[in-house]
Amino acid sequence: MDNTLVLHDHSSLALWKQSLLSTFWTRNLPAVQVQLQHYSPAQNQNHTALALGLQKACGCASSGFFMSLTIAMMLVTFFLSGNHFSDITLQHALLLTGSTVLAGLCGKLLGLLWARWRLLRLAARLCNETILEQGHKLKTSI
Repeated sequence: MDNTLVLHDHSSLALWKQSLLSTFWTRNLPAVQVQLQHYSPAQNQNHTALALGLQKACGCASSGFFMSLTIAMMLVTFFLSGNHFSDITLQHALLLTGSTVLAGLCGKLLGLLWARWRLLRLAARLCNETILEQGHKLKTSI
């Protein structure tokens, strides 16, 4: 990986967490590779895969869900109010199209925000566990 941040101690985790808070676009974030000593290689690999997956999240699933929900709700509302296919006008079609596009954009934004939130939670959890592990090592060495 070209722009890879190796997470091997608390300072590298803190740097990653700070970049998550200060960088708006995820494409500007460095890829991460977790190599923490208190985790097994499999755990490090799982954390790396999770972080990279969340960083590459595009919000498409939530966008599609919101668009589908909007179309379904508008069609159900239209037909439950006593209308028929013959009652559909250009205004109805434009309203459905505009609402669907708006729902898709809102869903995409929510999906991106949810992925960033989960990425921040992962960074915080790794930081906290690293601090606890360092404290445990310090305690046992005294």
